[in-house]
Amino acid sequence: MKLSRNTRAGVGLAGVGYVLVAGFVAFAIPTDAARQQETASTSQAHSHSHDHGHSHVDADQAEQLTGPFGPHGDRHPQAPVFETAADGLTERRRRSMSALSGHFRAVSATLLSDAGGEEMIQNHANALAALGGQIDTLFKIPSPAPEGEKGALPVIWEEQERFAQYTAAFATESAQFAQTVQAGGDLVNGLHDLRYYCVACHADFRQR
Repeated sequence: MKLSRNTRAGVGLAGVGYVLVAGFVAFAIPTDAARQQETASTSQAHSHSHDHGHSHVDADQAEQLTGPFGPHGDRHPQAPVFETAADGLTERRRRSMSALSGHFRAVSATLLSDAGGEEMIQNHANALAALGGQIDTLFKIPSPAPEGEKGALPVIWEEQERFAQYTAAFATESAQFAQTVQAGGDLVNGLHDLRYYCVACHADFRQR
């Protein structure tokens, strides 16, 4: 799939539109100074703990893994057992949402650059459709984020029918986007429509 300059320009303009819309739903764009401070804080925190509380260990305590490329130590051990089903579901939900975001941003990066990778857009779109069609399963057990922390709001389980409308809409739109890619359709507007449902759901159901 060869992308024209007009396509890339259109995605760029759409990206600007996302930022403007996001401003109304508390999507902040950090300044350079804030980014540097955040990077420093993240780097410091990363030296002590893995994402979502998975601790680092010293090299001599690393879990030893073996395989065809020789032994290697994993210094980021997986949590052995989650205390509750809600804890396990929360972790799975976070990872799944990160995967969704990764596929979306991979498509966006391909459209906005000359680095190639157009042949992989369909793979990313298919993954978005597959994951998007199962979002509702990630909220089967009430597991809101603790007050003051980022994550799911209690309203998700208090207003389940309304929340289901959002997840169903995203499932439909992500499937439509995969079809649009396959048909060689308008990816700019396809991404715009898909991103809308992400922003709307986070605005109403996610604690930031």
